[in-house]
Amino acid sequence: MHRTAGALAFVLLLAAPYLPAAFAAASTKAPLTNEDVVRLVMTGTPEKEVLAAIEKRPADFDLSADMVAELRQAGVGETVIEAMRRRQAAMPRLEVPPTPTPGPGRTGTLRVEFPPAAGDDQAPAEFSAIALKSLPRGIRRRGGMEVGLMTDMALAVLCISADHVPDHWDSRSQLQGAPRHELLLFRPGSATEKIKGHEVLYLDHQPSYEIPLPEGTHNIVVGAAGKQAGSGTWRLLESDGARITIVSGRTTRVAVEARSGIKGSTMAGFSVDSAWKIVAVEVLEGTPADASQAAAPDKEAHP
Repeated sequence: MHRTAGALAFVLLLAAPYLPAAFAAASTKAPLTNEDVVRLVMTGTPEKEVLAAIEKRPADFDLSADMVAELRQAGVGETVIEAMRRRQAAMPRLEVPPTPTPGPGRTGTLRVEFPPAAGDDQAPAEFSAIALKSLPRGIRRRGGMEVGLMTDMALAVLCISADHVPDHWDSRSQLQGAPRHELLLFRPGSATEKIKGHEVLYLDHQPSYEIPLPEGTHNIVVGAAGKQAGSGTWRLLESDGARITIVSGRTTRVAVEARSGIKGSTMAGFSVDSAWKIVAVEVLEGTPADASQAAAPDKEAHP
């Protein structure tokens, strides 16, 4: 994952005498990152040359609100930041080959479930993950209106077991900034709702999803991803992980509890308040005693 620009600033400052030649030798085909832009700015590259590099090179920028704040702290100007946004938005969307399904052999099923809502009087968004779609009229967010805003959401299920991650794993996944993984499920689907004057997106998830997996132990992450406005980048907004056992011919149930809302007000300041937690892991359908797992999942799998 990207390091913050603030953390990079100190390292780059120490290495400044050696950076121009090293950067010039870098492949022009490699995607330009936040770190590359900070490196150019801190080594005194003229702004017009920085802008030219952004225009000519492929881009893989992280333009979330926190990262834009770090870019400013590192001395990156607004003209350069806006150029980064435009370049990121112009990048072609990733064509992702489908994740291979398990071939012949001993397989079981991973079932991801969302417990039903407690009452009919509560909005669907309160039992899901949410993200801001737009801000109330007259309210601006530092870094531009599109920073931190989302246009879609998706349910993502990852396996992060090191020996399960396929070659070229990053070309098989829409997610950016996530740990090395095999993408087991990526299901876009969102709906809109008004909460405290904010237009929000919420993950419009099904009660359950089933995924075939080879038998054995898997470190999984269940997450809600958001598609960033402007860049179109998919990133995990909420996630939790657990170590699970898949038994041939059986179903392993993973229950995810999701809660969300808006804290504060547009006058006093606001934030997204959310909880996303795996609350149960169990092997179903006549589970052998030595394969069953406790209701409290093993949290070592979380990245």
